[in-house]
Amino acid sequence: MHCKQWIFDMDGTLTDSMVVVWEGAPEALLARFGRTPKADLHETLLTMGMEDGAQYLIREYALPLDRNGYLDVMREVIAQLYEKVELKPGVRDTLARLRAEGARMCICSNTWSSQCRAVLTRLGIDEYFDFYIEARGAMSKSSPAPFMEALHRLGGTSPAGCAVCEDAIYAAQTAHDAGFYLVGIQDVSSAADAPALRRVCDQFLPDWTALDWAQV
Repeated sequence: MHCKQWIFDMDGTLTDSMVVVWEGAPEALLARFGRTPKADLHETLLTMGMEDGAQYLIREYALPLDRNGYLDVMREVIAQLYEKVELKPGVRDTLARLRAEGARMCICSNTWSSQCRAVLTRLGIDEYFDFYIEARGAMSKSSPAPFMEALHRLGGTSPAGCAVCEDAIYAAQTAHDAGFYLVGIQDVSSAADAPALRRVCDQFLPDWTALDWAQV
C-alpha cells in the first residue's frame, strides 16, 4: 500500500448524509416556523453558498430570525437530522484495514468539526481519525490549502502518497490538480457529476466494498 495518509470527506463519502441532512435541513427549518417550501427550493439553494442561502430563506419566507438566530436554529435542525445518518457500505471494514496497515487518517469536511465528531463517535469510527479540519473560508476545498495542511499534519510530504476521498466534483478536481491519489465515492446527491468524477479519480467506487487495495 503506497498511500500512507488518508484524507476523508464525511458527508456523502463516509456517511449517507447528503440527502438526509443537507437537502432536508432547509425544509425542516421552515417547518419549525410553519412555512411551506416552494417546489424549487432545493434547486434554488444549490446555486447559493451557505450565507446567501441563509439570507434567501430569511427573506423569502419571512422568518423571524437574524443571521445569528438562523445559524443557531439551523445547527439544532442539522444535529437532529444527523441522528438518522448511517455509514455507507464497507466504511467500517475499510478503516479497520487501513489502520492495520499503518495508515494515518483525518477528516476534512465542510461540516463543523464538533458535528462531525459527534456523528462519527455515535457511529463508532471517531477513533480512526487523528484530527478534523473544517474546510471553510480560506480553507475551502476550492483551494488545495486544506488538503496540503492535512497531508503535513498526517506526516506526509508527497500528495501522490496521500489518498483524498471525496464525493463532490469541485473538491475532487482540486485534489486531482494538486497531485493527490483520488478516491471518488458515488452518491445519489451528486449523480449528475458521476462522469466528471470518474474522469479525475484514480478509483471511482459505488461504495467502499469495491476499493481495489492493490492500487492504493
